[in-house]
Amino acid sequence: MKNRKLISALLALTLSTLTITACGQSDSESTSVFENVSDSESTQTTNTTSNSDSADASTESPASESTPATGDLYESFKSGDAKAKYTGNGDRTSYLCTYEVLDAGQSYTLSEISDKLATYDTFEFKPNGDATYRNIDCGNDGTPELLVSQEYTAGEMGGEVFTLFMILKDMGGELKICFDQDMWSRSDLTINDDGTIYGDGSGGAALHIYDYAYVDAAGDYHFYYGCEENITPFGDFYYFQDGQSKSMSLEGLDTDHLIIVAYYFEPDYEKRSDFVSFNIIDDNYNLVTTESDFDASSPVVKRISESGIKFYQPLELAVMLRDRATEIGYPVNAD
Repeated sequence: MKNRKLISALLALTLSTLTITACGQSDSESTSVFENVSDSESTQTTNTTSNSDSADASTESPASESTPATGDLYESFKSGDAKAKYTGNGDRTSYLCTYEVLDAGQSYTLSEISDKLATYDTFEFKPNGDATYRNIDCGNDGTPELLVSQEYTAGEMGGEVFTLFMILKDMGGELKICFDQDMWSRSDLTINDDGTIYGDGSGGAALHIYDYAYVDAAGDYHFYYGCEENITPFGDFYYFQDGQSKSMSLEGLDTDHLIIVAYYFEPDYEKRSDFVSFNIIDDNYNLVTTESDFDASSPVVKRISESGIKFYQPLELAVMLRDRATEIGYPVNAD
């Protein structure tokens, strides 16, 4: 991902926050909205941490005789004895659909969760090796949470590997599943040591999707924002307004040099409303947007306005993201 200097200094501050994904370009070159709005100090966890790592990182809290220490409770879950309560909050699964097989308010061992997933649909999910564990510290309050990851193979999908991630928290002697999400070959999931979460996926070569969320110190899940980047789109542009899917014709526009971006603050489609903007790229997918591209006379701006879509300039989006972070307590750092 390569960003070109923009003509306007103001646009340079905000337009450079938009990500471009294209064939043949490395992820290491990418720039995301979050990285420009405010850099996170959190250290990323790896997706395959060892049991010994988690044991070294364990922190035990004083407990009464009737309430197991946090470290003991996590160890008991690892050994298959303790159960974790599923509430449905923070469930972001899309293939390993725990919401389809687990009952809200009920508690499960990891083995029981795996048994339930094995019955889901026709995928024939089976555990692939042992689970891995790592202690993290959501909200940096000094109290550890347990990050669990378990791989599964889908027999009906040619042995495709899916990974289920869960964040567990000791809620006064009872484990709660604060968050769960799956990952496969067309998506990535990064869970940081402070409980911030970054998901990244592809809907094909021309559609890049990513989102940010976090689990706070109390064990509550918060969705920060998501973004869909339609790169050199064709046909119609689809977006959501008050949970309803709508479309805008792209006929007559130079879509070979266009990226339409849609931001949203609701993870569920039935509640989602998109905030729409765009970027202009050259033949090599370099960002070449200028201030004049956002004039009212711009063909793209005119089309968006004529379609009844609320259009947001990059500065407006940057302010919205900052306000959103403040609203939900997302742990970003002041510039």
